Amino acid sequence: MERRAVMKPEQAVADVELGYGSRVVKVKALVDTGASRSVMSRRLADQLKALTPLKKPYELRTADKGGGLRIIGFCNVDVTFQGVEVPGGARFEVAENLRDDIDLIIGRPEIDAWDIVFTPEGPKPRRVPIEFEII
Repeated sequence: MERRAVMKPEQAVADVELGYGSRVVKVKALVDTGASRSVMSRRLADQLKALTPLKKPYELRTADKGGGLRIIGFCNVDVTFQGVEVPGGARFEVAENLRDDIDLIIGRPEIDAWDIVFTPEGPKPRRVPIEFEII
């Protein structure tokens, strides 16, 4: 019988520090390989005072039946992922209706760019420092 590894919820959660100007906020982020974008809650964007509103908000579909996120803006912030600085920081879409128990989702583009691997201790960068390649 074939055994498949099952990832525990804590293996998909990472400690992330976000900075904007003099403000720094530490959060637990969901690292979601199924997310096509990285998304931040409106609460977190307001806490950082980093929200750049969109002239035309839009809906981002989710896997939930009939679910969708209303994207109202974006934030460009400094990022430290599991204690490792991300050069140049990152841009997160800002959703006004993200679930109350989630403030930050790190999606596939950042998972790939930061070369994140999943370990029993949780997600972490494969290489430190994080380096980007243009191929």
